[in-house]
Amino acid sequence: MDKLEKSPKLSFQLANAVVGKPYAEKPVLLTLSDKVVVIEAIDVRSEAGLEFDFQTGQLVGQPLVAGEFDAHISYYCLSQGGKTALTTVLSRFYINADPRSLWKNIPSDSQQLYAKPDSASQTIETSTIKILAASQRGRSHAHKGQARDDDFFINSGENWQIALVADGAGSAKYSRYGSQLICQTMGKFLSDLLSQSFVLSDVENGFRAALGESIAQLANEALAQHTSIKDYASTVLAVVCFYDVPQQEYVYLSLAVGDGVIALYQPMTQQLQLLNQPVTGDYAGETCFVGKDSVLNIASLMKFVRTKISIPCLLMTDGVSDAFFDSDNALKNANVWQALWQDLTQNQALVDEKKLLAWLDFWSAGNHDDRTIVIVEPKNYE
Repeated sequence: MDKLEKSPKLSFQLANAVVGKPYAEKPVLLTLSDKVVVIEAIDVRSEAGLEFDFQTGQLVGQPLVAGEFDAHISYYCLSQGGKTALTTVLSRFYINADPRSLWKNIPSDSQQLYAKPDSASQTIETSTIKILAASQRGRSHAHKGQARDDDFFINSGENWQIALVADGAGSAKYSRYGSQLICQTMGKFLSDLLSQSFVLSDVENGFRAALGESIAQLANEALAQHTSIKDYASTVLAVVCFYDVPQQEYVYLSLAVGDGVIALYQPMTQQLQLLNQPVTGDYAGETCFVGKDSVLNIASLMKFVRTKISIPCLLMTDGVSDAFFDSDNALKNANVWQALWQDLTQNQALVDEKKLLAWLDFWSAGNHDDRTIVIVEPKNYE
């Protein structure tokens, strides 16, 4: 029997894998060769969760554990004289940990000043409207055992709804309470206003008064704690929706201080109407927070829209909006909004508050801030 020609010494490289992520890769030949190279087998330790698929020549499976692994690649070459002898070489590759598994979830201190739950949710439902609200502490805060800085407020009455979301500044030590105090103060003020007879100008003036009252409450709290009002810094997005009976129209009046998004979005027609323009600071990436300037400039921070039909209204802090809208153009793109709405519906997040809260745990690389969303959804709006 003729002795087989010796195979040339070749080098291969396997792509790295990620724990839990399906893997199907062929070794890449790193050495130049004028022969056809055939992979006969790839042997890897069984705990890797990968095996060789002879039909495709791939290493396949769902990686089980992270670490560095040796792959013993057996191959031969085809030449005019037939095939060369089977040869095995060593190639190393890595199975990386699932990034999600690297995040810790340390409860915040329930005994600290201004302690509050790491998540919250609420539902208000009537015969004509459903309001869902959910707020989830971000992974960056959970990893360090820090409190949730976001907050929200929702309420509903006869022919009116109120929704607010707020994002406490990460650099402000008491912003977790600043966002809460702003939402509760403004929410209660506007609820009291709308519970009486009112017209549009009353609501416009009410926004100014509610914002001013929240700033006064922040100042009082700062004084009581012998600290600066800046320690309570927070954004706020607010919407009042009501039905104008004489005009037979729906009115949406919004107020926005800082970043985040407020929008009307009709998924059946992809009709989109943004109700805010994120308010930024003096430097790139800087936002604005509730303060005296926001009261003085309130006219530029407000917007109102009239429609003949009731349309879903969404408010979200930047922990949600940044994950779905990576630019101003994306914010104006109805297709991107449709993708968001489909993600909500496919995950049944519009069914109830607990499912909406669970949805907020979605993975988005690089976006690990607190997440808060409120959806004011009329019934039978299709």
